[in-house]
Amino acid sequence: MQLGFVIDHSRCIGCHACTVACKAENDVPVGSFRTWVKYTEQGSFPEVKRSFAVLRCNQCSAAPCVSICPTAALGKGANGIVEVDPAACIGCKSCMQACPYDALYINESSGLAEKCHFCAHRVEVGLAPACAVVCPTEAIIPGDFHDPDSRVSQMKASGDLQARKSEAGTGPNVFYREVAPAGIDPSLTNSAGGFLWANQVPGPQLDADIFASYEKKAEASTTYDVPHASLWGWKVGAYLFTKSVAAGAFLASLSLLGQGVGRASAIAAAAGLLFLALTAWLLIADLKRPERFLLILKRPNWNSWLAKGGVILGAYGALLSLWLAIAAWDWLPSTALRTIVLVLTCAAAVLTAIYTAWLFGQAKGRVLWLWKPFVGHLLVQAVVAGAALLLLLAPWMRLTAAEAFTVRWLLVAALIVHWAFTRLKELVFFPKRREAEYRRAVRLISHGPYARRHLLVGLLAGIVVPVALLIVWPAGSMLAAVLALVGLWSEEDVLVRAGQALPIS
Repeated sequence: MQLGFVIDHSRCIGCHACTVACKAENDVPVGSFRTWVKYTEQGSFPEVKRSFAVLRCNQCSAAPCVSICPTAALGKGANGIVEVDPAACIGCKSCMQACPYDALYINESSGLAEKCHFCAHRVEVGLAPACAVVCPTEAIIPGDFHDPDSRVSQMKASGDLQARKSEAGTGPNVFYREVAPAGIDPSLTNSAGGFLWANQVPGPQLDADIFASYEKKAEASTTYDVPHASLWGWKVGAYLFTKSVAAGAFLASLSLLGQGVGRASAIAAAAGLLFLALTAWLLIADLKRPERFLLILKRPNWNSWLAKGGVILGAYGALLSLWLAIAAWDWLPSTALRTIVLVLTCAAAVLTAIYTAWLFGQAKGRVLWLWKPFVGHLLVQAVVAGAALLLLLAPWMRLTAAEAFTVRWLLVAALIVHWAFTRLKELVFFPKRREAEYRRAVRLISHGPYARRHLLVGLLAGIVVPVALLIVWPAGSMLAAVLALVGLWSEEDVLVRAGQALPIS
């Protein structure tokens, strides 16, 4: 069984009865929506056509929200409906990033994710969802797409239905008849011109639409919609940065092992542990239900890279502690055992640096994060962070001139490769079938609202100036290291913010 909807827009009158019925039936909080009506308008006065689009969860066959949830709080039932288990949700918001349809929200009073569940309590007793019952024109048609005799299956078989963002590979089970393309494809419309009966909420998505309106006139204008706030803020940007430093501190210190294990290696390991602890704190602090964070370990969803990432961070912390004991107190004298610990710690450091690329790859709603070589870029960013940190710690590490030279040129090389990855992000390896959407997203960084910060802080102050200082004025290595770290933090924060700025519904 696969329950879903056909929404017949040859009948829809944009009355919002479905929205009101849904909110009343399911006690949806003010400001949140499980279904809503979007208005778009095409043409110029006096020949203007207004169209409606009823938007909601698509009860996907390959639901990305189910895959990314670290605690298996989201699951797909035998009837095909995706539901949230409130006892397992930790409020991490990853499901909301995975959804290409803006279908989930956080209930601020409970801190839990919620969404359309097809009015499961009604379906269980043989009733239709509230939105379908209340629709005055019977434009909302529920049914089982796996039943060839159902009305929805027959309508789908007719071939005149459309789905939203099927290119995301989610297998949507909400189909539209005679819907305006701009209603279900956000790339065809723009909200910069203002709304009919509401003030627009200032923020990244409005900024992105205003920028897009300067670049190209959209086919249609969005004249009524509901707000969708950015979900991940400074804590997630800072998490990317602290994780880069935690992994990079050990990886960069490998360049010093030719002189043997000692003070420098111990300080690098201790610094890595400090930043790893900050990483864990940021991850927990960003949860809406932080007291539940242990559920990631108690009931992990091993399809989720958030759950896998938690294990990776824990393993890296344990191995880094072991290496610190070896470096600081000459523990574990056996050379063979030391080599094994070294190799395992190195592997854990690499995984710590790069696993977020696979986590972001599960965030199907945020196309900017789906760039294919992101794994390599994260590893290079970790080396940048680690080498810069070692230069800052050089006085306490008592590095020799030769060792300082090695670390300095490691940072130069890493910064140059970091710059190359940054440029490649704008040119090649776009996500398949979503190239146009990706180009729109990346231009927010290269030419749009984030361009000044990207160019001045991320590239000029964070790469060009440090490289010049390190080559021309070695005595300015500490200044170069500070600038490199500031630039790296800025770039990772911009990636998080710009990735959520492009309107997706």
